Amino acid sequence: MNLTGKIALVTGAGRGIGRRYAVGLAREGASVAVSALHQEGAMETVKEIEANGGKAVAVAGDVAKKKDVERVVAEVAKAWGRIDILINNAGVNPFILPAERVEEEGWNRVMDVNLKGVFLCCQAVFPVMKGQGGGRIVNISSQAGLFGEQGLLPYCVSKAGVLALTRVLAYEWSSYGISVNAVAPGFIAGGMNEPLMRKKELVAALAERVPMKRFADPEEVVSVVVFLCSDEARYINGETLVVDGGMSGYAPNPLIELLGRK
Repeated sequence: MNLTGKIALVTGAGRGIGRRYAVGLAREGASVAVSALHQEGAMETVKEIEANGGKAVAVAGDVAKKKDVERVVAEVAKAWGRIDILINNAGVNPFILPAERVEEEGWNRVMDVNLKGVFLCCQAVFPVMKGQGGGRIVNISSQAGLFGEQGLLPYCVSKAGVLALTRVLAYEWSSYGISVNAVAPGFIAGGMNEPLMRKKELVAALAERVPMKRFADPEEVVSVVVFLCSDEARYINGETLVVDGGMSGYAPNPLIELLGRK
């Protein structure tokens, strides 16, 4: 999946799975603009990319703020002349609460980052990609955006919104050579789930919901994102690739045991 000569912008890339996306793109030859809320985290990702022979720059900004987003995109376009790839990864999931206890402030924060932030970044990069004759946008959604999860109402709604946004932009921007797709991961052994991984009993219980009986290694998601940015995926547009080990809609069937299957 050769990305040599491509310029990529990755949001939320200062740590976790976002850092892995940035490193994965650089590994395939792309020059990567690492965007994060804090410059320090972005610089750590840049150092890792450069240590492995890649090329990267750090650009701090808040995806929930239109002026920040426009400045980030302008800086990257000015520095490298184009933006071929946009990975909308920045996201938050700050609480687990029943729906009746979700407060407006919490709802707004999740929506501002997870949904509005994706829209603002797509909108800001559009004139750059249109002017250069095309580009690839990959929006990071979630399996939770497909079916919902108890206690995660704002997060689920925001990620479902990302799927609809992806579809509409794919319809509207295809004529400019811009493809827009989404990736919907399930449980990942890292990123937001890093603190969770220390709770072995909980991890084991959650893994039971996955036919493959384990969380995804981060690189198993990174490879899908990189694929969507490559020429191998040039005819994929408006799609959501679910990377959840078969968890979507899965429920163990007790009849299997009754029928003697072990």
